[in-house]
Amino acid sequence: MRRFFGIKNGKNINIEGDEFNHLKNVLRMNVGDQVLVSLNDKFDYICQIDRFERNEAVCKVVGKQECLANPTKNIVLYQAITKGQKFEFIVQKATEIGIARVVPFVSEFVVSKVSDHKMDRLNAIAMNACKQCERTILPIIDQPIDVDGVIDDFEEYDVVLFANERTDVGEKVRDLPNYQNIAIIVGAEGGFSQKEKEKFVEAGATSISFGKRIYRCETASVAMMSLVSILSGN
Repeated sequence: MRRFFGIKNGKNINIEGDEFNHLKNVLRMNVGDQVLVSLNDKFDYICQIDRFERNEAVCKVVGKQECLANPTKNIVLYQAITKGQKFEFIVQKATEIGIARVVPFVSEFVVSKVSDHKMDRLNAIAMNACKQCERTILPIIDQPIDVDGVIDDFEEYDVVLFANERTDVGEKVRDLPNYQNIAIIVGAEGGFSQKEKEKFVEAGATSISFGKRIYRCETASVAMMSLVSILSGN
């Protein structure tokens, strides 16, 4: 069945906006067709299209089931803002991998910005990635912060890991199954300055690397997220 995100409306679920346009005008679905609808909670709702109104499809709920693809750990990616479409790629992969939240931030080597329009696009990318990987809970994408804001958040986590090409893997990686709230920090092009690395370590973060080769920032993000998600049991 095709997947959509919808809005609860009494006993029914409405599919609106771009999701409605895709259902009606692209896929040309009809009254009586069944779809899977997500309400940004832990369930898949099995629905039947009841009728079309001007800008929405009204669907009857005929069943629901718990979605097993949702993340079980609170893994948050703090990603320094990257150039071009790299950040979009990172958000897409973060959603597929099971990251609960993405926090863009500005570090010393960042030259790009995230506009309000860009935030809308990032949220749309995350929604489409949710449908592709069959998770029903959208990742939260925060407004950008600075490095000090990242450090201020450390107290919310059981462990904080940051990508650093000049270090070892670190013992805490082996303890990831024991942690529920995990923060990952990855730099933009050029990584972090030495001052930023020292600030992270002084605040309690653990630096890890992926061996002797230097990764591009988007590769480091995917590798870091995958490693943490798999080893933590997410």
